[in-house]
Amino acid sequence: MTDANASRLDDYRFQMGHDAGNLAMALDQLTDALTALNQHTVYYRLEQGQRKAPPPDLVPLLGVLADAKLLVQESLLRLKGKE
Repeated sequence: MTDANASRLDDYRFQMGHDAGNLAMALDQLTDALTALNQHTVYYRLEQGQRKAPPPDLVPLLGVLADAKLLVQESLLRLKGKE
């Protein structure tokens, strides 16, 4: 983990507690990964013209990341509700 990410994780843990801070950091990282993959789908072309769907090799990965992000969001909201 980079120093910047470690600092961000410490901030999240301080603000939200240890477990919720970890989930918040994971959520940020999942969001960053989804954003990078979606940018790739915009610029990646097999043939001339615009592609209307993500490249076939990225579809399963995008689905897994989106599902993981939903689970982290749900867990974070449940932790937040217990306080």
